[in-house]
Amino acid sequence: MPASVRRAARARLVAMLLGLGAAAVPVASAATAQPGAHALLALQDHAATVTAAAAAGAGWIARDLSNSGALVDAVSGKPSAGDTADAILALVAAGEGASQVKAATHWLEDHFSSYISAKGVDNPGALGLVTLAAVAAGADPAHFGGQASSNDLVARLRATEHLNGVSAGVFGATRSANAFNQSLALLALVSVKGSTMAIHLGEAYLERRQCADGGWEYSLTTPCAKPDPKTYSGPDTNSTALAVMAIVAAGGSFGHGPLAFFANSQETNGSFGYYGVSGDGQRGDADSTGEVVQALIALRAINDKQLVRNAITPERALENFQYRCDAPASERGEFSYDGSPSQYATLQAVPAIAGAALPIGPRKLSAAELSFSCSAG
Repeated sequence: MPASVRRAARARLVAMLLGLGAAAVPVASAATAQPGAHALLALQDHAATVTAAAAAGAGWIARDLSNSGALVDAVSGKPSAGDTADAILALVAAGEGASQVKAATHWLEDHFSSYISAKGVDNPGALGLVTLAAVAAGADPAHFGGQASSNDLVARLRATEHLNGVSAGVFGATRSANAFNQSLALLALVSVKGSTMAIHLGEAYLERRQCADGGWEYSLTTPCAKPDPKTYSGPDTNSTALAVMAIVAAGGSFGHGPLAFFANSQETNGSFGYYGVSGDGQRGDADSTGEVVQALIALRAINDKQLVRNAITPERALENFQYRCDAPASERGEFSYDGSPSQYATLQAVPAIAGAALPIGPRKLSAAELSFSCSAG
């Protein structure tokens, strides 16, 4: 999830630097992203539509996993521990892919080491993501893949937190503290319970880094600036959404209302772009919209009327990124990014459209690999 969001964000920044995507465009073409004329969905019932969208998205992810259980990164062509963790969270959120989640968890148990640590230094965000996936899958994060101390994800995560001084509550190196690592670490500790002091310190630090507009910057060490996608600075929707989920899960509070930040960030088609600036010509995307939908679920504000744009809710805007019956069979259920089918966008969108905020607990899973039911004529 978050790893894919960061990659998608960097891809967008590169495209913008190359002069691509400067003009405002629709969130996705009607020919590919809207429900096909023959889709057998109960479109009059929004809840049924959301259920079908989540099931089809999860089915696509289940079929995308390799035989080993790993998710192969669509860009590098290599198995990815971060993407596999994202896939586990998405499938569990949708209640699908029992055999795939089992296989993916076994693969992750054997291959998480190089993902969570570099040159002997543990990354709290990566540790947090793997821990969240382990908990969702029903595995033991304190003995993830073995009995050695290196298999204790919880102890390793707690060891990254500063407990004293001005950096108290920071997970990882203070100079590189960021909203993604901090939020994922917090969410992971909440999911395993029993780390009250560590959660309190981490939540308090994150809470103090909220900007006056209600959002969060990705970097927690820079002063808050006005959101500006041209300079890639200021609070953004993705960092804010993760911080919101972490603070809600930790039982914290907000100095400034994040709902106002989201309302001011929303595009006219109901979607959200990476930076919190509405109407600036940036494209809304499934990654950012999915993150915000999850935050709204955590805030119990998913039905807030101030977030309806031209009769389109954030959930409906997210659905509009999904390929359905007018798309090739191999793409049905997948979500788009920048007008093209995207593995990353799908991983992020499915938990949101399934109605799940982080952290996600284990649940009984179906063995089905569902897709949209489309008539032949």
